[in-house]
Amino acid sequence: MRPSRGVAARLAILCSLIVLAPLICAGVMTAPADAASPVRATVAGRQVWAHFTNPAAHDGRDDTIHDEVVRLIENAPAGSTVRATIYSLSVQPVAKALVAAEKRGVTVLVLIDGKNASQTGAALTIVRQLRNVRFCGYPAAAYEKKTRAGGGCISTSDDGDLHVKMFTFTATTDPTGAPRTDVSWFGSANMTYASGSDQFNNAITVYGDAALAGGLNRYFADLWNRRHYPRNDYYNGPAKRGYYVAATATAYASPEGRGQTDTVVSRLNDVAPNANCQVRIAMNFVTAGRPSLLKLVKSLRAKKCRVWMTVGSSGGKIEMDRSTYDSLTKAGVWIRRVSHVHDKYVLIYGKFDGRYEYRVYTGSQNWSASALATNDELFVKMAPETGSNHRLYDGFRAHFDDAYRIGRACVKGKYPCR
Repeated sequence: MRPSRGVAARLAILCSLIVLAPLICAGVMTAPADAASPVRATVAGRQVWAHFTNPAAHDGRDDTIHDEVVRLIENAPAGSTVRATIYSLSVQPVAKALVAAEKRGVTVLVLIDGKNASQTGAALTIVRQLRNVRFCGYPAAAYEKKTRAGGGCISTSDDGDLHVKMFTFTATTDPTGAPRTDVSWFGSANMTYASGSDQFNNAITVYGDAALAGGLNRYFADLWNRRHYPRNDYYNGPAKRGYYVAATATAYASPEGRGQTDTVVSRLNDVAPNANCQVRIAMNFVTAGRPSLLKLVKSLRAKKCRVWMTVGSSGGKIEMDRSTYDSLTKAGVWIRRVSHVHDKYVLIYGKFDGRYEYRVYTGSQNWSASALATNDELFVKMAPETGSNHRLYDGFRAHFDDAYRIGRACVKGKYPCR
């Protein structure tokens, strides 16, 4: 018999702290997850919406994010411009909405990872009707190993991807139907069922921040024009390349040259760790390829921050290598393996420059070396929320809890957390 949600929640907390009898914990892991509702927040004076998918609460498929993307496209008026950056595409309603928008007088520009160019799926066939659609990639001679396998726009790595999930709209409407301009959409969801609606994902839409939309459009132009830099060193903070500052958010674009800084570490390391600090990490997969990032997480935990993680699963095994698993569980990080997690975000409640803030960091970067150095990626630091008004953070926190509640507790010495 499945425990009630109240009982399940209490048992879930206990299971994250101690090893209970397998039968009891198994009951918690199979309890149904709630579905975090779309969130409307005000960040830096602008309207921000967040949407989430929770397939566990929708019989395995949650179209919330895809439906919102279609709505945004369908409400773009004639004379406006839609720019779309897509890693993979199989959702026909998205492709059909883009083609219909062009037919009614919207300028539509679409970039797609180059490895899709040889595919013949229905959605790709539809989107090829557009006048301005480009599949990324370079001539063979431009690649690191000259294998012509990469699909990036800026990156010329032979195993690089255009992994960015981003749309901008010069004009559309918000979910209430109000006309809006300078609209930016970004998150973790691909325009596919397998890694979009059938997995846990998040997406943020920012309305009315011209600086953010303008920065992302400049980034789009660099992707569109395949502006490559030696050694794939696109991100350069001092030169403001791959670095876009706005009131609601600051965006950071990969790739960054190997052996330099870690853009994620440099954004997370300004929290002052103490017993009140809380860090929640949701990641599709985590590798040992980001040692400074793993070092930071362990350092925060050692200095009394509480740290929770949900990490994706494949074949009943956690998507994390053994050395990383052993290191993090030994450090006291509470980890749960969750089937169908595709998120890539971090939540922090803690003290920054002397005041407590609620922060959301999201985008397309997994915690891997390729996300930093060989892929085209976007990492976004949202402006902080303070005091009692932190609706964006609360929405992400509810989404995190949805996944964490049904996860398999991972404990020291039990790799791969089956």
